[in-house]
Amino acid sequence: MGLKVEIYEIIIFMLVYGGLFLYTLRSISSKNKTLAYIKSIFLIMLYVFITTIIWFNYKAEEYHINNHSGLEPISFTAEAIVVVISISIYNIILLLFGIHFKRKRHSVNP
Repeated sequence: MGLKVEIYEIIIFMLVYGGLFLYTLRSISSKNKTLAYIKSIFLIMLYVFITTIIWFNYKAEEYHINNHSGLEPISFTAEAIVVVISISIYNIILLLFGIHFKRKRHSVNP
């Protein structure tokens, strides 16, 4: 049992989320501090929104199975934590890539 997720769904999610994250991170200007804060807050809100949706999706599936299957109660908490940690690691990797590309862009264009 559990949530069945196909690999292509994960790849599409990673591409769309990663592209949006990197585009927003790359476009943050160090000259306009207010806009930089707004875009940074947007990235944090995007991360919180995605992890919240993932967490509640696992909990809703757990609740549904426990209330309607007639089987022993199950818990998807461990799986949900693994997915949230994976998304967090993916965010850190994206952040590091974004900072690297931003530095590289500024060093090429003086």
